[in-house]
Amino acid sequence: MDLGAYAMIDVIEKVAKENEICVPRLRGYRLMVCESSIDYRDCIKDLEIQCVENLVRAIPFWSPNANAYEYSSLTDKRLKKYLTKDPWSSDEEDEASAPVRVRWENIHGKKKKILKTMVHNWARRYKKQYDTWNKYVGREDILYIHARIGGWNWPTYASEVVNTPWYIEHVDDAFDRSYCDIYAKIDPMTIKSLEIPEPN
Repeated sequence: MDLGAYAMIDVIEKVAKENEICVPRLRGYRLMVCESSIDYRDCIKDLEIQCVENLVRAIPFWSPNANAYEYSSLTDKRLKKYLTKDPWSSDEEDEASAPVRVRWENIHGKKKKILKTMVHNWARRYKKQYDTWNKYVGREDILYIHARIGGWNWPTYASEVVNTPWYIEHVDDAFDRSYCDIYAKIDPMTIKSLEIPEPN
């Protein structure tokens, strides 16, 4: 979920209403004129680690398409086999520190193939999401909408969004595909009365 967009709902809601934009399961807005480009490579630096964490916690174990995940002392113990933490931290700090590297030497055969495929697929999704974002950065006539209607939810709600004069395109959230980013065409004059924050 995009918490920055969620925090802007009250600020930008007036713009959405003036442009007759109504999206089900809304989770946030951003004015693209206020945003800056994102290099998706920065977002996938820890992708291998995230994939290993998902596969270890997956039910069943090492399932790339799991619908349930286990957080327990058993999965914590398994993670130590597949991930390593910062070797320069003290033992006390080490327990709380984040993993810094996948221990590929402990991953073999089918597990290795599953992990590599998962990393590849996730990287492709990140690239798609951020290439779409970068296409609209800086434009006064584009509103970014974050909603929980991605993935399998999209067919249920698509007609309410696609069949509107403002809809341009959408892309599923790379990290959680139950969310999606929707790009809407707006009248730039409707944002003039807002106090627009500086681009981040």
